[in-house]
Amino acid sequence: MKTQTVLNRFKIGVLAVALSFASCQKNEDFEQIPDSNEGQDQFIEKYFLGDRVLVKKEDDGTYSLQGTDARLFEDQLTDTEIPISNKLEPDAGINAKLGLGGGVRKWTNNTVVYQINGLSQSVRSELQKSMDEWTSKTNVRFKERTNESNYVTISSNGDSCNCGVATLGMNGSRGFIRLGTRTTAVVIIHEIGHTLGYIHEQNRSDRDNHIIINFDNIQNGAKDQFYKSNSATLVTRDFDIKSTMMYGSYTFSKNGQPTITDLNGNVLPRRQAAISALDIEGTNKAYPSDGGNPPVGTNPCKGVAEWVSGQSYSVGDKVTYRGFLYERDFARWNRIAECKETTPSADICDGVSEYGRNNNYAAGAKVVYNGFLYTLGTNGRWSNSGRCGS
Repeated sequence: MKTQTVLNRFKIGVLAVALSFASCQKNEDFEQIPDSNEGQDQFIEKYFLGDRVLVKKEDDGTYSLQGTDARLFEDQLTDTEIPISNKLEPDAGINAKLGLGGGVRKWTNNTVVYQINGLSQSVRSELQKSMDEWTSKTNVRFKERTNESNYVTISSNGDSCNCGVATLGMNGSRGFIRLGTRTTAVVIIHEIGHTLGYIHEQNRSDRDNHIIINFDNIQNGAKDQFYKSNSATLVTRDFDIKSTMMYGSYTFSKNGQPTITDLNGNVLPRRQAAISALDIEGTNKAYPSDGGNPPVGTNPCKGVAEWVSGQSYSVGDKVTYRGFLYERDFARWNRIAECKETTPSADICDGVSEYGRNNNYAAGAKVVYNGFLYTLGTNGRWSNSGRCGS
């Protein structure tokens, strides 16, 4: 049986479209997580989206959030606390050092680019069902890679289980989804949610208004998996018990009794190979039908309200600020375009190379990073110059 240890003070902040936990089991009951405390000394303290987390560095260089199926890269974590707020000014930190600061990035143009490596025909079939579920009900699209620089590799982890792990959001060429040899669409739909940038639902700050956490039934060391995050940038307006990102009622149970129930003490519905109505609503807000790109020949800021100090914003919200259009991501505002009528033109990123971590750049240099064009200023800071494709 595959074992997973749990996070000692885990407060996740990202989302409101959430998925239930998928772990490897002896049978298809992936909601049960085996208890284990081995290897606790291998975990180190980091900060993710403003919250303190314990992570373990894996052999592939990624960091596993202890007790979860989510994987992070080093540049998505920080050594010190950097508060994440959806109330910050849109251009706060826009001239920041490129590639640092943590966070999760949306996929540009609503399109998850992927390549498949070593999946069996049965898992490929389940993968196609999972992609069809997302594309038939949301604005998200999938494209098999040709020469794109941002893509996710979907491969087998070699384990005989109905399980998976996935990196969060768009991560250049580094992102991955790794699946067991018996993985079904129920799990793959969940892992795609992580790839879109989504974390688990039960960590929302408003969860106590909707569910009961039975801490007495939770495995030793696992209680911190159920702590609330106050720094999450929500995608859905309401807590969603039926979300594909929601933990099951018996996740981390130590005694066969439910760890999560509804407010009446009833166990939650068993997860299906489907996304919920609120999953659909939240995803279509985070990934709008226009792909986040304003139509050519119009003023992209027309009809978009000015940013309001102190107001909370959700992923996918757009505002105007100091003559520019911004869109809210999971951890930051992205500058999309200038507030002026656009004309047909070449992609601003055409001919610009991807950012190289080991390259030296001079003032005025331009690079592409995670779907955006950046320009290096004389102060040594990178400035976001707009989204590729505009």
